[in-house]
Amino acid sequence: MKKTHFMLFCMLTVSGYAQVSISANPSDHEPHPNAILDVKSTVPAKAVLLPSVSQISNAANPVGDNTFKGALVYSKNNASVYEHDGTRWKSTYDYVVETKPQYFAHFSRPSNVTLSCTIPFLGTGCTVSNVIIPISNSGSSDFQGTNINLSVASNIITVNEAALYRITYRSFAALATASSDVRLKLQKANAATPTTFADIDSQSFTSDNARLGYNPVFNGSIVIQLNAGDKISLSGYMQYSPLIPLPGLTASATFQNNGTNGTGELVFEKVIL
Repeated sequence: MKKTHFMLFCMLTVSGYAQVSISANPSDHEPHPNAILDVKSTVPAKAVLLPSVSQISNAANPVGDNTFKGALVYSKNNASVYEHDGTRWKSTYDYVVETKPQYFAHFSRPSNVTLSCTIPFLGTGCTVSNVIIPISNSGSSDFQGTNINLSVASNIITVNEAALYRITYRSFAALATASSDVRLKLQKANAATPTTFADIDSQSFTSDNARLGYNPVFNGSIVIQLNAGDKISLSGYMQYSPLIPLPGLTASATFQNNGTNGTGELVFEKVIL
């Protein structure tokens, strides 16, 4: 009976004021003066369910209908909320990601690292793997926002809060030898095995790039879910494979902390949906 009276009251409210308030508490029935629909909920708060589709292609998609702009729907297959812009459905992820300083951390490259190897007797080449690239949080451009929790020690970043992160890394390099495959690698160690690092992304600069006159700049970016205790590092890699592999031939490449193409850096952004 109480529910019947409450619904009747809501209907009368709609007729008289063109505003609706929905509340589990009959005494809290007044809608906000600036809201056409005011859904109230106390602790524990109840959620409002959006219309959902198995995938966004199954949703109505009127084109050129300005009255449909701002419509919302939830797509189950990728767990994303979509908003219609009058022409198409667009994931709110495209423009709701926070890009504010409090969600950023910037680390710089404090020093150079040179990779060098020599072809051994009866060898056809030589390789330098996983040389740690220095990382600092004390440079003039380094900072850490109040809402991102990272720490650095011994050139390794430790993630202290589980979240979705965008990691951007960059370095300039000087190549002393042709026929070399040089890579800047982003590596990750899980919290359970903090000393075992594996590649999660890498950028290459090969001898073909050098012959074409490209600048040896390495730029990479990746979006990844990280857990508390995971560790991130940068490392250098070089493989020297000359056309005539004479024993004693050496190759080298230097990842520089600065140069004509800018300063090396590592940037973390905590993605807020």
